[in-house]
Amino acid sequence: MSGETPPVAPAADYDLFVDWAKRLDREGPFFRRLLDEAGARSLIDVGAGSARHAVMFASWGLSVDAVDPDDSMLAQAEANIAEAAARIAEAGGAVTLRRGGFGGLAGLDLGPADALTCTGNALPHVAGRAGLREALADFAAVVRPGGVLVLHLLNHARLLAARPRAIPPVVRDTPEGMTVFLRVIDYPLGDEYIGFDFMTMTRDAAGEWSLAHRRSAHTALPAELLRAELEASGFSDVRTYGGHDLHPLTDDDESAVYVATRSG
Repeated sequence: MSGETPPVAPAADYDLFVDWAKRLDREGPFFRRLLDEAGARSLIDVGAGSARHAVMFASWGLSVDAVDPDDSMLAQAEANIAEAAARIAEAGGAVTLRRGGFGGLAGLDLGPADALTCTGNALPHVAGRAGLREALADFAAVVRPGGVLVLHLLNHARLLAARPRAIPPVVRDTPEGMTVFLRVIDYPLGDEYIGFDFMTMTRDAAGEWSLAHRRSAHTALPAELLRAELEASGFSDVRTYGGHDLHPLTDDDESAVYVATRSG
């Protein structure tokens, strides 16, 4: 690897990094039961990324608006939706891709939807706590009264308490070589932000390594803070879990799942 600035990892690497078959098998029953109980027919997926969740929802017959601010992610999402088009059509569902970010949903004329999801640790990309309040107020504006909200992100209380410096690497073998995904963490501003360096290292058939990376600052959202802000933004019956099996959130859980109801 040279001393030049490494390129940014392409959106396609996200689908390689995540074992989507395993993840959706694990999360699918949770979402299916929740959405069926809510009688959901329309859903907004915010920070939709490559639209894997949106495709799953649409394959159950839901009408889904998949929203993401990144053009490369939207391009990957478009390819994934096209691949699943027959399955979605057979179920009577639909996915509409929209370019947009936190705080901009109402401006896209979305809603009122029966459900809104924000998964994959997308929510911490809000611009600080003021950005969080703006995003949650925007969520409330596009979810019908009685509609359901689902958030899924890393358990920030655990990170802030233990302050680990890395998350175990993920290694994938491909026909082109081996790819290693590594997340390195720092804590630049006390308990307000968590810094992530996402690094993708690829070894080709000749044994040469290349590096791509992306750095981002995530707003720290421990459970007590997020629960309070949800209630202040018009959501009630806020439930907090340590996984999609619905066990109560503990300090040792890697991620946190929040389910809430739009008051009205």
